[in-house]
Amino acid sequence: MKKFVFVFLLIVGGLTVSAQPSFKAPNYKSIRKNIENSSSDFYYPKLMGRYQNGDSTLTREERRHLYFGYVFHPNYVPLDTSSYNKSLMETLSQKESFTTVDYNRLIDDADALLREDPFNLRALNTKLIVYAQQDNVPEYKKAIQQRKVVLDAIVSSGDGLTKKTAYHVIKVAHEYDFLSCIGYENIGGSKITGHYHYVQLGENKYGIEGLYFDITPVLKYMSKHNR
Repeated sequence: MKKFVFVFLLIVGGLTVSAQPSFKAPNYKSIRKNIENSSSDFYYPKLMGRYQNGDSTLTREERRHLYFGYVFHPNYVPLDTSSYNKSLMETLSQKESFTTVDYNRLIDDADALLREDPFNLRALNTKLIVYAQQDNVPEYKKAIQQRKVVLDAIVSSGDGLTKKTAYHVIKVAHEYDFLSCIGYENIGGSKITGHYHYVQLGENKYGIEGLYFDITPVLKYMSKHNR
C-alpha cells in the first residue's frame, strides 16, 4: 500500500514526497463561503485568474477551492457532451504523424474544451503533447501547472480504496482522465451506488481491483436539471 501511494504521488508531479496519504473530503459549504468572499484569499475570480496564468505558487487549499469551487460557477455543466472532444480524439487517433495544421487544430479544440471546462485533463494533456513537440516552453509550463491543480485537488480528497476515502470529482469524465494520468490504462466496467461511482481496473501491479469516486455534485446537478 505504501508503495502504491508513493508511486502514485510521484506520478502526479512532485506534489508531495510523503509515502503516507494525507487527504480530506471537500467541505462544499465552506468552500462556497470562501470563494464568494471578495476579501478572501480564496475569492474565485482571483484564483481563476492565477490558474489561467499557470501560477506555480498556488497552495493545496487554493487548488482545492479552485477545483471543487467550480461547482458553484454558472458555467458548471458536468456532462461530457462537447463536440470538440470528439474532434480532438479523432485527430489524435487517426494520425501517425502531425502537421502544423493538425497541431493548430488540436490546440483550438483543447482551448474550446477548456472554455467549457477549465479542468479538462484531456485537453490539458493534449496541449502538453503539442507544446512539447513545438518546444513551446512557456505554454508547456503553464499547462503543466494547470494540470497539477486538477490532479492535486483530486489526490487531496481521498485514496479511492473505499467509499469512506473515495476520490472526489466534479465531473465523471475527470475520473477516467485522472486514472490515465496516474498510469491506469486498462479500465473495466463501472457502477453507481448511492453517490459513489466505482470504476473497475484491469490487471495492474498494485493488485487494485477498482477505485471509488464521490460524484455528489454531478448527481445534484442532474437532479436539479432533471437529467
